[in-house]
Amino acid sequence: MVEYKDGAENAPAQHNLPILAIVYSLRENDKVVVEKRFNYSNFDDRKALGKLSFWAYCNHCSIETVALVDAEAVIEKNGE
Repeated sequence: MVEYKDGAENAPAQHNLPILAIVYSLRENDKVVVEKRFNYSNFDDRKALGKLSFWAYCNHCSIETVALVDAEAVIEKNGE
């Protein structure tokens, strides 16, 4: 089990952290609207993710983010 420590999210990013963001339409049975990749360690990418999140919330969508290394592991496992 992952243990959260208060304030852990304030630690500065020290390395690349590629993530996958998936936007789902809540009005269309969770249809995938868009998938985008970001480097969460990059300020401009975090800013772009925030804008994409805002768009999703304003358009009746949800957004899921996952570390790309974890997303690829799931894809490989399901593609066996």
